[in-house]
Amino acid sequence: MNEEMNRTLYWTWITTIKGLKRSRIKQLLEYYKTPEEIWREDLEALKSLFKLTNEELTLLRNSKNPKLLKKWIYDLEQMGIFYYSINHPFYPSLLKNISDPPLGLYVKGDMPSFDQGFLAMVGTRKCSEYGRRAAKKLAQDLSQKGFGIISGLAEGIDTVAHKSTLEAGGLTVAVVANGLDICYPKSNAKLMEEIQEKGVLISEYPPGTKPIPVFFPTRNRIISGLSQGVIVIEAGEKSGALITADLALEQGKDVFAVPGSIFSSASKGTHRLIQQGAKLVTDVEDILFEINSNFINNKANGNLQYEAKIVNRLAIEENIVYDCISFEPSHIDVLSVKTHYPINQLQGILTLLELKGLIQQLPGKRFVRNQ
Repeated sequence: MNEEMNRTLYWTWITTIKGLKRSRIKQLLEYYKTPEEIWREDLEALKSLFKLTNEELTLLRNSKNPKLLKKWIYDLEQMGIFYYSINHPFYPSLLKNISDPPLGLYVKGDMPSFDQGFLAMVGTRKCSEYGRRAAKKLAQDLSQKGFGIISGLAEGIDTVAHKSTLEAGGLTVAVVANGLDICYPKSNAKLMEEIQEKGVLISEYPPGTKPIPVFFPTRNRIISGLSQGVIVIEAGEKSGALITADLALEQGKDVFAVPGSIFSSASKGTHRLIQQGAKLVTDVEDILFEINSNFINNKANGNLQYEAKIVNRLAIEENIVYDCISFEPSHIDVLSVKTHYPINQLQGILTLLELKGLIQQLPGKRFVRNQ
């Protein structure tokens, strides 16, 4: 097993131990430099140092199974799901800066870079026709300016935001409060499939996890954490959208609110945000002015994300080899040294990359990227 595979397995192990509390995992990770050190540490020493319970000790002991971990990663890939631990290069750097970052993310679709160009759009599930029209116009206008739209796949404003972004040819990201093998609400099954094909689905919960009320406000910190700012369209006084807005403020993000009717209970939350200092939004220019962006266009946004999209589709071994190939020819012997793969194994991986159209072989067993 090569070094990269080792790192992947150790991080996968420590961040996915079922039944072990997140607080305990974070405590272990803060003390030790790497998950490998935790893996190799004597369990009795861990018990003494961290006052682990017998149940926690059993969970750690029983989870140390390399074959099961490899199978778990393989099974995820068969479902089209990729798992990125907080130490993985595809894990969004923006999330690492929030107060309680997820230890890992489950992803369907092509993971973009979230460093810039993404705005969250949230609001009530029971939105009015006015709310629908406002969400549709802002989502489409922002998409045409090159911004990606993040939301939570809920009914109402979330659904309109996702659909309108896709209709405009933009990139939409759905952060859900359940496993990615479950669609909630069921009415959005077709939309979920379309987002998987043309956008991104993200969850911090493993497949099989059903949505429960406590997961939704927890999920909202990811929605705000991945965005440059949060746009609230119709939110009642106790709306989950207000939780997302509060989290955005805590994270130092911009909060925008679309005003509504003074006679609508769905506008009370948005009006309160405006009274508290949120930017009042009447059109897309209000948002663009406030965030002071360079306005990424769709083509440029796509180019920035190209390599992540390609690599995300590959298996772990193919990723490692692909990363070592550039637009300058590399001999197979050099690639073998870089990847630590023997020539016979490496040749099989290179063939797969060729079949996928990602690389080409030149005379003399040299390889280059196609694009």
